[in-house]
Amino acid sequence: MKIFKFKVILPLIMIVLSLGFVGCEKTKNAKEDSNESKISVDKLLEYKDSYVGNNSAIGNIISNLPANIYNKKFELQTKSKPYEINIDYKDFEDTYVKFEDNTSITIPFSEAIKKNAMILLSLVKNADMINFNFENGTCITYKRDELVDAHKNEYGVNLEKITQDKSSLENFIKSDIN
Repeated sequence: MKIFKFKVILPLIMIVLSLGFVGCEKTKNAKEDSNESKISVDKLLEYKDSYVGNNSAIGNIISNLPANIYNKKFELQTKSKPYEINIDYKDFEDTYVKFEDNTSITIPFSEAIKKNAMILLSLVKNADMINFNFENGTCITYKRDELVDAHKNEYGVNLEKITQDKSSLENFIKSDIN
């Protein structure tokens, strides 16, 4: 009788332990993926030449930008010029970005925010200002004319070279900017 119990109990214990190990591994992988911004350059380019008034287009752009996992909400100010896109973010330091081809990079906070502003201004024709609001009370504002003045030699008079094609947008995201 004791041998029978041993033969039954031992396999049950092994099954329970193996399920526990598998469960722990899945939790670990889910945790690693939870701070990963998956972006689609192709999706971003679908919204080229959008307007601030197109809520759906702006939402889709924001959901495909680096640091998209930290986005809480956005609002559009379209009543009068300057037209603004206001984005609320959770606080973060760096963002881990994964592209469609499974390549990945880490972008520091300040660079991610500036790149997001420049991509938005390149895609959204009539956007004049991008405001990033953070949980800690910080607000960072980028104005089209200031970014164009600082970067027109590299990215054109409307930042249009950033989103010229898939390659240029991907290179912009992966490159360092001043």
